[in-house]
Amino acid sequence: MTDIESTVRVVRGEMQPWSDQNQPGMPAAGGPVVCRLLADLLPRARRTLVVGPHGRDVLDLVAERSEHVTVLLRSVSDATELADSSGGRLDVVAGALDGLASDSPEPYDAIVAVDGLDRVLGADSPDLSWPERLAQLLKHATVDAVLVLGLANGFALTSLLDRRGLDERHGDNEWWPLRDDPQRPASAAAFAQAAERAGITGARVYANFAAHTLIEIDAATEARPGSLLCRMGVRGLQAAGASLPLLAPIGESGEAAARAGQLGAVADGWLLLRGGATRAAYAEGVAGLTLTVDRQSSGAWQIDVSGVASDVPDGLRSQSAATTLPDAPTAEDVLFRLAAAGDVPGVRAFAAELGAWARSRSTAEAICLDDLVYDGTAFTPGFYGWATTEPASADELLAAAWHRWRDRLVSAHRRHPWPPWMAGDDLVATLLQMSGDAADPSTVERGREIAGLVAAGTDVPLTESTIDVRSALEEAAAARHELFELRGHVFGLERTLGYRDKQLKVREKRIREMRANMRRIEAIRNHRMFKLVRYAAKIRQPKQFARAVVRKLRG
Repeated sequence: MTDIESTVRVVRGEMQPWSDQNQPGMPAAGGPVVCRLLADLLPRARRTLVVGPHGRDVLDLVAERSEHVTVLLRSVSDATELADSSGGRLDVVAGALDGLASDSPEPYDAIVAVDGLDRVLGADSPDLSWPERLAQLLKHATVDAVLVLGLANGFALTSLLDRRGLDERHGDNEWWPLRDDPQRPASAAAFAQAAERAGITGARVYANFAAHTLIEIDAATEARPGSLLCRMGVRGLQAAGASLPLLAPIGESGEAAARAGQLGAVADGWLLLRGGATRAAYAEGVAGLTLTVDRQSSGAWQIDVSGVASDVPDGLRSQSAATTLPDAPTAEDVLFRLAAAGDVPGVRAFAAELGAWARSRSTAEAICLDDLVYDGTAFTPGFYGWATTEPASADELLAAAWHRWRDRLVSAHRRHPWPPWMAGDDLVATLLQMSGDAADPSTVERGREIAGLVAAGTDVPLTESTIDVRSALEEAAAARHELFELRGHVFGLERTLGYRDKQLKVREKRIREMRANMRRIEAIRNHRMFKLVRYAAKIRQPKQFARAVVRKLRG
């Protein structure tokens, strides 16, 4: 018996040397959002099969819910490492899915394949299409087995906007080019139909935004820009595209897809579920918290929060808690529409209403207009839950809200009625005055500090290598425009300096001429007498001067 066989069971199709755990751009399936979904879905089971690379958090959760867990990995090194670290709790098998058929005669009560069927075949496996792989998987399941199956989306925004070529985008990440499979489902509806044809009944599909956000497909289709689920989906897209070199801002494209009812069609992938009851959406909130969203009978959204807050910026604290939000757009979305329409009176009226609401609060929670729901009559804070550690007045929190709104307005290059030279602190001061504040410079400055802290804890950071091409081109165009203006300014200064130089040359010439004339005059013999006479002519009282000279001479 070899060392490999002593730690893991080996079936046909094993790959070595190879690893699926550390492939760039394709991490093992898992994360707090996926685990929260599985916690609702998976019941207590006797036998569970986990297919493909999954994170330890998923494996630990499955092990708690099942008496016997079998994990199938095609990589021998990954299987050996998992078997050594599991302490005997997991039955680890190294090999391909088609090689497991003869080694596992008893079916499983639950099958977890969040990673999908892309990484389940080895170098010696036959050329199986996606439906054939699914059939191989279902051979190991009971008739009513709980099922979790993932599928990558080739039409995802992260793929459409990725400016890299296919060779750089995938490379060795895909041992088998499933994207060339004509039978592979390419939409959520095709995914559900393929599962139904395979005998899977009563299944539902979730849109998977890079394991950051999971939204039930029907709810994702109904989501519109400004709504809660659309904001969660866009945040998931932005998190997925944060490490990718993109062609255009992915958040703007996600909102356009939601406006057309296609938010679920542009997700990174989908999850097919059959099992216990689940919520409408699962998402990663701020500060490392996990959110679950479900619709109430009244149409409002019930948000529950779980986890422990982490990665909180200095100067803020997280007080995110369960809340109920109306199904309405955010205050930011309302203001964006007013600004795009050039409705300054409408912005002024809305700002006054916002200022009155902010001063009526008794809490020091930061105001984020992109997380403040407005149903036409009242404002309701969302799930961010940021609060300042140091005391902050209502006017300072309003200034922070306007700073953040101004930053998101300008960075997205949205239309607005204000001139370019007013798009800085002057605009924030103007909006503060519309809200009923005096807009003191100290208040505006404190608001900038709070807005920076909120952005650091909420927004996805971008680097020079991941900024999208369109934003880079817009910045380059702005730089060229600024350079053109600076060149004109420099030309004007050079022209002015040329005029000044000519004036100085004329003056210097005149001064030299006057000095030459003075030297000629001083060369005359009676010049000294002329100077004495000139000095004497300046004496106002000559008699007194003469007496003083006489006294001087007499000693």
